[in-house]
Amino acid sequence: MDRINVIILAAGKGERMKSERPKVLHEIMGKPMIGYVIERAKELYPENISVVVGFGRDKLIPFLKDYRVDFAVQNDQKGTAHAVLCAQNALMGGDVLVLYGDVPLMDTLTLMEFMDFYRKRKTITFMTTSIDDPTGYGRVLMEGEEIKAIIEDSDATYEEKSIKEINTGICVIPEEHLVLLKEIKDDNKKGEFYLTDICKIAREKKIRVAGFHYPEPYYVLGINTRKELMEANIIMRDRINLLHLKNGVTFIDKNVYIDMDVTVGRDTILYPNVYILGRSMIGRNVTIGPNTVIKDCIIHDNVTIRGFAWIDGVEIKDKDKVEVFEKKIKA
Repeated sequence: MDRINVIILAAGKGERMKSERPKVLHEIMGKPMIGYVIERAKELYPENISVVVGFGRDKLIPFLKDYRVDFAVQNDQKGTAHAVLCAQNALMGGDVLVLYGDVPLMDTLTLMEFMDFYRKRKTITFMTTSIDDPTGYGRVLMEGEEIKAIIEDSDATYEEKSIKEINTGICVIPEEHLVLLKEIKDDNKKGEFYLTDICKIAREKKIRVAGFHYPEPYYVLGINTRKELMEANIIMRDRINLLHLKNGVTFIDKNVYIDMDVTVGRDTILYPNVYILGRSMIGRNVTIGPNTVIKDCIIHDNVTIRGFAWIDGVEIKDKDKVEVFEKKIKA
């Protein structure tokens, strides 16, 4: 299999999030959204993963060190092509997959399908989708599965703005075509180096650009606002709960919140308004009563927690019964 390097763009501030924290560190089900992106990237077993940081990098870099990935700094926000060129380590030896740190909902299967599509065509490939209101996104002019052009929203004509097919930003560039990045100019209304302009340069050189259309836009577009962050949490919560249901956990009601890194054993019963947070480990045949919060705990097999409890940072032994009403248990 061809060698692949991954570059994750995460330098932007995310103005619409209205936050002093880097957008990609906002959490979805207890995990910063960029954590999901790094995990999906690692499933490809790439040669290198490099995250391009900028705003708030003092907060982001310590998190990246825990994931053991490289990082590069984009000091000035000069566009996506400039950001990619900042990650020199990922541009040496192998094809390059460009992902975005604010796209946490893309699942493993989607990314694998995209990479399979790319390997069969072995040319510059962008992931596209279609939305009812494409305002703010680059419009994609398609002919079959070939991309004729990607036009940024600020440079699009009135007619081009009516196009529904948009660029998600996710793309793969073969090693032999990486040199085209250095030919991209900033001659546009924003004065930025757009990664999408590689399409124009490629066509001038008779290099075909392919488009992989993904039909469900919400899973492959960035999280830009608090409303979208809330909606992403709901989607991810349902995914997590479904996995636990398939693994033999009983939910009395769907209103249960389980962080991504929590484990729950078979035949455990969860009552309504249960919140299991952090890196809690719940054993088998455990009963957790209603309106209970459990954070960073180890609950052994056959434990019963009656409900109305806040349990933080403790270990509860096998077959214990916890009977709490409006009382906190804290280590």
